[in-house]
Amino acid sequence: MKILDRDGRLFGKISIIDVIVILVVAVLALAIYVKTQMPQTGTSVTTTKVVYQMKLNNQPEYMLSAIQIGDEMFDKERSTGGSLGTIIDIEVSPGTDQGELDDGTVAYVPAEGYYDILLTIEGDALVGSDGSVALNRIYDLGVNSHRNFNTKYAYFLGMVTDIQIQGAD
Repeated sequence: MKILDRDGRLFGKISIIDVIVILVVAVLALAIYVKTQMPQTGTSVTTTKVVYQMKLNNQPEYMLSAIQIGDEMFDKERSTGGSLGTIIDIEVSPGTDQGELDDGTVAYVPAEGYYDILLTIEGDALVGSDGSVALNRIYDLGVNSHRNFNTKYAYFLGMVTDIQIQGAD
């Protein structure tokens, strides 16, 4: 008995094309099983709670009602659109601006109708061994960085003034 007969069938019973299709289906089924049933290793990354403060200088009065405790922070230009944390505290002080005095000197004077706002924000971040902080796993955060941020109802330029890593000594 020949392995392949003149019609191309294996041992005279099954086509060689059928054998190839059965092998491909078996390999795909095995790959799906391995992907779904085998334990994954090295994929869990722990995040750390980070509290940072952001200062908004000379904001108009309507901004006081547009930013609320509990609002989530975003920066759609520099991230995947995920949250950069939640506002947990808001401090408001009168705004100031540079003005020329009668004697010709320049000094900071009160800016009527404008306010300085200090936001305290809590978020989850990856903290590197060098102290680097990456909010939302990809958004690098640094002290003294000026960036455009937004909440659900407000868009503003903020400067990060302080970063505290929870649990760090």
